[in-house]
Amino acid sequence: MFKSLLIHRPRFPLPASLFPLFLAACVVDSGKKETTADTSRLAPVVTVTPVNRGTHGMAERVLWAFSPDGKAVLAVADPGGVENEPVANGFFFGDETRGFQTQMDSVWDVAPSPDWKWIGFGRAYTVVPGDGARTDLLTDVSRRTSIDTATLRAGSFPSSGMSLSRAVAQAGVIHVPENPRAQASVDSAVPRLFPVARGWRVRWTTDGTTLALGNNPARAVDNEPSQTWSALDPVTGAQHGTLPSNAKLADLKLTGGPTLDRSLPIDMNQSPPIKIERGNQTFNIQSERGVITLVETTPAAANKTAPRVVGAGIALAATAGGRYIIALAPRGKPDANEIAIEPVVYTVTW
Repeated sequence: MFKSLLIHRPRFPLPASLFPLFLAACVVDSGKKETTADTSRLAPVVTVTPVNRGTHGMAERVLWAFSPDGKAVLAVADPGGVENEPVANGFFFGDETRGFQTQMDSVWDVAPSPDWKWIGFGRAYTVVPGDGARTDLLTDVSRRTSIDTATLRAGSFPSSGMSLSRAVAQAGVIHVPENPRAQASVDSAVPRLFPVARGWRVRWTTDGTTLALGNNPARAVDNEPSQTWSALDPVTGAQHGTLPSNAKLADLKLTGGPTLDRSLPIDMNQSPPIKIERGNQTFNIQSERGVITLVETTPAAANKTAPRVVGAGIALAATAGGRYIIALAPRGKPDANEIAIEPVVYTVTW
């Protein structure tokens, strides 16, 4: 893949005591937010992707959910503003069976279909900022969403309890391709946005045929639920004002991880090991002294592979085969006004 080995300053600094392990498999800084690790011949290739490249708010919740077989994951970074005002989320989706992954910022909500073949989301836009300038962004948002300004104005909602800012949601979907390498899969994997000003909350019906779009929040609160739902056909884009009377909404159970807040310290030295299986091999994802490593635990293996460094931080969860590891990692260039830790996903490719 690379004609020569390039040595760069690590994105996440490692303790000096772990330099020997670091030389076996390292994550290097490519100068961009997403970095690539080149390792020795027998080691996996590791990339790291922030869950949220957008605004992180005053505090940020980290949540995730796995598909029933544990091989696909949805990780969500859910920030909140002052007094828990709405702040758009970021998410990462990865499916190790299909080898597909994607990341998106600026969404109010996101949910996979019950079969995990679709991703529904509500894209977030600001139409009136709260900076006191009283600038009307309706024309710009209309051009970007293909929704007329009258519909956007009617579909907007207050996004702050302390200013006149207003926001809007736009419904969208991603169809997870069966084979991301196939040429026909390119169009499927591109996010498809519909000219519908709705989607503060999104859910799927239990049969997976309909994306339910929640009404606007009654209050400018980040976790405010929707009370009513309309129906969107993800294939045709047809919208109906209400769900069918016999429709039932699938319940997405998200696991709540740490809340990142500058006033709340988080132990970044270690976390419990995570067991994974890759073929006939078993591994532990270990987080010790601020470094995540893969340690083979295959019973009675004559020649166990050497521990491999994944990256800096602590692991929170992982898919069944260990391809996607949700973790907390130190920011490469932390802003003085932001949390110094961020949720990331390490992608481990063997």
